[in-house]
Amino acid sequence: MKDLDLTLDYMENARFNYVYGTAVARMEASIFSTLEKLCISMIYHKFVLREGPRTRYMTVQQLSGFIRMMFKITDPRINHRIVKTISDDPNCVDPKFHPDRHCTLNSFIKMLAIYFSNDLDRRMRFAFSVYDEDGYGFMNRESVMRYIDAFFTGDDEDEIFEMRADMLELLFQKFDKDKDLLISFEEYCDTVRKQPELLEFLGTVFPSKNDLDVVGLCCNLHTH
Repeated sequence: MKDLDLTLDYMENARFNYVYGTAVARMEASIFSTLEKLCISMIYHKFVLREGPRTRYMTVQQLSGFIRMMFKITDPRINHRIVKTISDDPNCVDPKFHPDRHCTLNSFIKMLAIYFSNDLDRRMRFAFSVYDEDGYGFMNRESVMRYIDAFFTGDDEDEIFEMRADMLELLFQKFDKDKDLLISFEEYCDTVRKQPELLEFLGTVFPSKNDLDVVGLCCNLHTH
């Protein structure tokens, strides 16, 4: 394969082609073409190189910074949850890989595939998995309040408490269809299908169109 990056010398390009070309060939189907996945792999490879020549994976700190700077997802809780959701790659059998410290190439490409996808079901699954910190498949009032706490700030504690309580009640009126004081994934999907603007009801999970355009340009994603 022709060298993708002229800033890398011949040997480094050869190493990239050997390591990442093989990895991309083994990947399951994606919204990205093979060339696009290779271009994404080069971005990933540049992050890996910053950690040293013997490093195999992007660190979670690098992934968090990428999401914060390129996608403008700055809320610490949501940023952390996205990193946690993306980095947990059950298909990685490398004993040196640890999901609390690393992000695999496969996970990095899957993240971009989710962000560039227009599939509402896929986007709902991802958003809910980010909000569902406990992984139960539903959220109770306490877990929802963790996100609401960041919505309102100020010096008047009584007023802030009242606004948070009102928001909590409003959201449960909207999403909790069976009134069991839980918002299930099914209830969330049912509501979002009727009102897609509620997809990110607990905070920004997806980047704006402009931010996606920038990343698409940097990653050479022509078809997206």
